[in-house]
Amino acid sequence: MNNVLLVDDEQLDLEVLQRFTPWEQLDMVIVGTVHGGGAALNLLQEKHVDILITDIQMPMMSGLELAEQARSLFPHLKIIFISAYDDFQYAKKAITMNASSYILKPVDDQELLNTLQLVREQLKYEREQMKKEEEMDSSIPLLQNEMMYQWLRGTIEYSKLYRFLEQWGFFWHGGQCCVSIIELDDMAWKLKAFSDDQRRFAIDHVFRLISDFIQVRQLGIYCKTGDDKIVIVMGGCELDPAETMQTLVDHVRSHSNLTITVGLGSTVDSLQDAPHSYLKASEALATKMFIGKCRVITMEQTEGEIVKQSLDLEQIMEKMFAATVNYDPVLIHDSLEQLFILVQSLKDKLSAYNFALYAISKTDFFLQSLNVSLYDLLSIDLKNLNVLYDFETIDDIKSWLRRQVYEVSEHLHNKRKNPNRKLIDEIERYVEANLETSLQLRNVAKVFGFSPNYLGYLFKEVTDEQFGDFVTRKRMEKARQFLQDPKLKIFEAAHLVGYQNLTMFSRHFKQSFGLPPADYRKQGQGSK
Repeated sequence: MNNVLLVDDEQLDLEVLQRFTPWEQLDMVIVGTVHGGGAALNLLQEKHVDILITDIQMPMMSGLELAEQARSLFPHLKIIFISAYDDFQYAKKAITMNASSYILKPVDDQELLNTLQLVREQLKYEREQMKKEEEMDSSIPLLQNEMMYQWLRGTIEYSKLYRFLEQWGFFWHGGQCCVSIIELDDMAWKLKAFSDDQRRFAIDHVFRLISDFIQVRQLGIYCKTGDDKIVIVMGGCELDPAETMQTLVDHVRSHSNLTITVGLGSTVDSLQDAPHSYLKASEALATKMFIGKCRVITMEQTEGEIVKQSLDLEQIMEKMFAATVNYDPVLIHDSLEQLFILVQSLKDKLSAYNFALYAISKTDFFLQSLNVSLYDLLSIDLKNLNVLYDFETIDDIKSWLRRQVYEVSEHLHNKRKNPNRKLIDEIERYVEANLETSLQLRNVAKVFGFSPNYLGYLFKEVTDEQFGDFVTRKRMEKARQFLQDPKLKIFEAAHLVGYQNLTMFSRHFKQSFGLPPADYRKQGQGSK
């Protein structure tokens, strides 16, 4: 609703305006009626007013004087003048003040109605533009973050990133640079006992420590690449990068319960070569399991064989995860044997302990994609993990880990054997085939002949996910596919996945992917 203030020294004129204008139909509400300019100014400062309708000829302060002072205080205020005098000088002054209209008394109802409708549309347009600007301002950091990350991974060209940075006032001073990748250590199990809010606060606290450190020392440009990593492109390199990053590691350790490990890439001659340094930093960080955490790892410290082992490790674990899901005990056993052939090369007990923690964390991240928590499933907590350090041989660790993986695989297998799994599969297929329709739980429950409460309970029991969250996730995944088609308008994509309210669609899309639909589409087109 738009708030309207009426000002006229004639009480009858005020009453006529107030009673015979269809304010509610115009989405307007009168927040005050006053008889003079002074009272109007007081009310303008007490209440939010969108439209000021004032007589011109009034004692003490004319409507023109009132409008000048009101506009100086509230530049976006819409002003409509009403006058009993057909005087060109008044109309000329109203025009110079950019008034919305100048209406003669007696007021013609249709003329006033047309003017108010026009003002309503102007206000609507200005608010939409302001909202777009605010959304753009809030999305710039996200867009910068994503573009920088894509560029470092080689999916967009440097020229596109440079144009974006230049457009929004980010400047690179040239010269040599190197890339550091900062990773939070042991995030999965250290924060297990925390609530969601406590967990987010702890992570945000570390990220603030890191970003403040970067900004105060003007180290370069940086971006987040997930819940546990920040990448810095360090410029100038007047300071020793390894010493600077070690200072950061020590700073975080002394101001947080969490620690970080930094993979440091090689120094390159220009910003354009930073992706090469990023690759080297990734390879260095991948050796954390073998070299240790809460430190800076440089390529000079790593041997080619260790890097190869780290890459082999990733492949073997992917194979083990597939075997775990498919309930293949033989392949689980063989994968673990391959893993521990790599572990045999570790030189000390601490490295073997770090490996076991690494394997557990990787397994938990994998299971989260299946809506399963390793720590809830196996009742693992910090005390259980400390028992790893008490094992005397690598075979002890291997036996313990094998038992955990088998138990996870058994759980997933039994979950699929759930007598309700077939029903839930049918419901999921129905949802995916009818995303454009109303998919409220009560409607879907009616299709399958169940009460909404019971079907909601079954769905959560089998999938560990609320039915509404599942529907939203599937709609957003499909919407992302639709937005890759430049011929399809955003509102059409929203309708195709069941949204009639574009605002709600945009909100859910941004919550899912970090960008509003329009910015996501622009980003996709810019990377082609």
